[in-house]
Amino acid sequence: MEKELAKLVALTAFRSSAELGNLIPLLREHCDEDEYRHLGAAIAAVSAEISGQILRNIFATYPQLEAEIEANVHKFGRAF
Repeated sequence: MEKELAKLVALTAFRSSAELGNLIPLLREHCDEDEYRHLGAAIAAVSAEISGQILRNIFATYPQLEAEIEANVHKFGRAF
């Protein structure tokens, strides 16, 4: 995979995880405790899978891309 495509995939993976994470407060507020725990665990599992299956492979191939995204997160509070 060429670098620009890898960057697009990585940023999409970050956005997907962030969108799912943004649901947590809404779920906490509007779901019963069991439903919240179940959905929260599912969101955590999906986010971990995104990291493990997508980001790890991209960053192994393009370590400079990982550094670039980390610098953006540090500077702007977000990957993109």
